[in-house]
Amino acid sequence: MTRIVPFLVPFLKANNLRSLTNLLANAAHSLGFPCYAVSRVSRFRSRSSPRIFAETIHVHYPDNWVNHYLAHDYGLVDPVHRAAFIYNSPYRWSDIPGLSEPERRVLGEAHDAGLTHGISIPIYEPDGSVLLFSFSGPPHRVNTALNVRRAQLASLLFHAEFQRLAPIPHVEPPTLRLSPRQQECLYWVGQGKTSPEIGMIMGISHHTVDYHLSEAMKILNVNSRTKAAVFASTYGLIPR
Repeated sequence: MTRIVPFLVPFLKANNLRSLTNLLANAAHSLGFPCYAVSRVSRFRSRSSPRIFAETIHVHYPDNWVNHYLAHDYGLVDPVHRAAFIYNSPYRWSDIPGLSEPERRVLGEAHDAGLTHGISIPIYEPDGSVLLFSFSGPPHRVNTALNVRRAQLASLLFHAEFQRLAPIPHVEPPTLRLSPRQQECLYWVGQGKTSPEIGMIMGISHHTVDYHLSEAMKILNVNSRTKAAVFASTYGLIPR
């Protein structure tokens, strides 16, 4: 235990998000993981198959991979995110079952970009989302049980302090009221549609779509349409 205390104790003294992420960086590097990321992953319940959204909290991956990932919207098909709702303990990326062809492509291209081996640690939030910690490094670091437990402990400490420094916005479902237009716009956001596409479906202009989404975001106290769609789905405010 004496070997891991030095980089764990400072977590309890973090006074802002920057210092907290710096402490996570120190822990990751001490454990032999040069690449790591923290995301909040949410599952949007829809009429068809569930869709998964990921909000990046902090990422330290190769820049070329991050840019490629964002350009191709890989967050929607990343198997590491899907697996967060399968496992309740740390899992290796190589152990994720039932990979689709797009998911295999994401992992294959990540491997080519330098993320050759990895583990992820899911921590479940009260609102149904998952705070997901991912670490990538040499196979002997990923496959060593003690190293994984240390990464899990660092993740739990980060989570505890993150809740203190940046708590999830709380809203009371009974007090929320979305108009039918707001509900429908949010539903189509959850299906991955853009404002112009939603406008064509609903027979209104994309400016009107943007207005309804903006009003819904105010009601739900969130700063993005994706978060609004996830929150509305979580609270049962839009049709599934």
